[in-house]
Amino acid sequence: DGLSNAEEQDLGTDPNDSDTDGDGYDDGDEVTAGSDPTDEEDGIYAGGWPFNPDKDALGNASWSVGTSVGAQVPRWTAVDQFGDMVDLYDLAMQGVPVVLDVAATWCGPCNQMADWLDGANNGFISAEGNPIREGVWNGQIRWVTVLFQDGSGAPADGNDATAWYNNYPTDGVLVLADPSSQMTNLINPPGIPSLSLLAEDMTFLIVDDTNAVLNALFTYL
Repeated sequence: DGLSNAEEQDLGTDPNDSDTDGDGYDDGDEVTAGSDPTDEEDGIYAGGWPFNPDKDALGNASWSVGTSVGAQVPRWTAVDQFGDMVDLYDLAMQGVPVVLDVAATWCGPCNQMADWLDGANNGFISAEGNPIREGVWNGQIRWVTVLFQDGSGAPADGNDATAWYNNYPTDGVLVLADPSSQMTNLINPPGIPSLSLLAEDMTFLIVDDTNAVLNALFTYL
């Protein structure tokens, strides 16, 4: 777990167990992140999102309006549905693709997408696509919903991310508020919902092409 025996003794962690408190995070990663490796209630993220201790090695791209396939998504920290500030680069190098789902609370089709992802057979996506949502549920795919506006068209905040999650409490879906539209403007979709696909190194495989992302995920699975 990256800790010496002396450090384990000082911290009160188990040198024979990489995750002393059983919260899903290695003891060394918890120390790096500033959480308590002996307290299962004090994990790195309340949502159980992964943690990448080597994320600084990925560098940091520049923000712009619009991006392209092969470009690296800039490092982005945003509040999630549990009130945690989440570093998007913690999702990097986890061996799974990352979907960026740009949405707004006022958007009917965005809600239909979220409802389908949560398990509803509402006809928004055919039953052939159901293995995709099952892949999200079991961790084969990381799905990130990026909320940029609330129901009245105002900038979304953490409360909106929480409300979205309360409506669609889908296992494995990370909901991030984008109040300044930083991520939304980077993808620059002409309509929503808009799906883009990231490789595990945080480079775009697909930009703003929902059908192409769904087809790629289906092939991946």
